Amino acid sequence: MSKRVFATLFTLLLVLSITLLSCTTSNKASIRPLSNIPQGFEGPRIQDIGTHSAKIAFKGNSPVVCNIAYGIDKNYGRLTLMAMSGATTDHEMELVGLEPNTTYHFRITVTDLASNVYQSDDMTFATILGDKKARPAGRNVAAISEGARVVGVSSNWGGGNLDSSFGGNKAIDSGPSTAWSSNGDGDKAWIEIELGQSFDLNAIGLWTRTMGNSAQISTFSVVADGSQRLGPFHVPDASTIYYFDAKLRARRLRFEVESSSGGNTGAVEIEAYSLQRQ
Repeated sequence: MSKRVFATLFTLLLVLSITLLSCTTSNKASIRPLSNIPQGFEGPRIQDIGTHSAKIAFKGNSPVVCNIAYGIDKNYGRLTLMAMSGATTDHEMELVGLEPNTTYHFRITVTDLASNVYQSDDMTFATILGDKKARPAGRNVAAISEGARVVGVSSNWGGGNLDSSFGGNKAIDSGPSTAWSSNGDGDKAWIEIELGQSFDLNAIGLWTRTMGNSAQISTFSVVADGSQRLGPFHVPDASTIYYFDAKLRARRLRFEVESSSGGNTGAVEIEAYSLQRQ
């Protein structure tokens, strides 16, 4: 096994372990205070606070892997993971999908190379007041719960199926903590969704995933029922879902990336709204 493959597998196991520890309370005895980490720990610094996102930066003097649990109370409910690039000393992680003018709680969990787990106390920050993107009228008929299904993708990360960790179904599961990721398709990424029936639509929405310097969609188009093309639509950033007017009747919607920062492009959420009753 090459050193690179071993490092990747080791990092994956560490991230999985701290994810499990962050989501449970039964292992508290095995978790140490973050202030006790050997060789010290600097931070966290809360940076770039906006209406829908914020960045948490921190630094250790020994390499660790980490995650951040966050939410509107101490139950958190959402989790952001570090990139699978291996244990490191400098960390900057973005919390997305936030609401404007809202106080958020967060907690950092780190694991060192000896598999020791450290966790911070509960901390808070508040997002700024800004213009909130209004959710379109009607209901999201592109959700799995509404009978929609993914009928094709350019690829799923790692060659997985639609139900895999980054499979196409994650784009329509109504869960902002999951995402569909292509396997490095960049501007050639696409996903096709079949609604439960033909609907008169009034809006569509897309929340692009991001990996900081890659994987972020800038513009996309939609092909309805294989013939009518809408767009391109501009996505300002990856902090939240953005909605666009789309007056048409369709059952199949193919979302095609037009421009991006390359890499494992994909979507946190894709939505389509209709006032029509079934």
